Amino acid sequence: MAAARCRSSRLTGAILDRTFRAMLRGRRRTLASTLADVLARNRAAQPVALPAAFAEACGPSLAREVSVRGVTRDGRLLVVARSEAWAAQVRELAPVLCERVNARLGRAIASGLDVHLAPER
Repeated sequence: MAAARCRSSRLTGAILDRTFRAMLRGRRRTLASTLADVLARNRAAQPVALPAAFAEACGPSLAREVSVRGVTRDGRLLVVARSEAWAAQVRELAPVLCERVNARLGRAIASGLDVHLAPER
């Protein structure tokens, strides 16, 4: 009886594994993309969804150097950069980043960016 249970659980796991793989086949996604997608659906998760969407909009190299800290009353994202060079790059990309964040979250949240430098350690 115990052997039958083991076999059935393995079989169930194999079926679920095949189903999961079929759902994701051809969709190579980053962790940031997956998190942003899942969190954007939940209103209560907005404080977490915004940084995930911003990280995806920036891409991995820029996301390591800048982070979003919140939203102002007028809809501008508060962004902190590690250096002036990264801050300048974010300012140049502001319209594209806002468009990508809004598309990822499914609603217009970002109307612009307020970019600040992080304090030196």
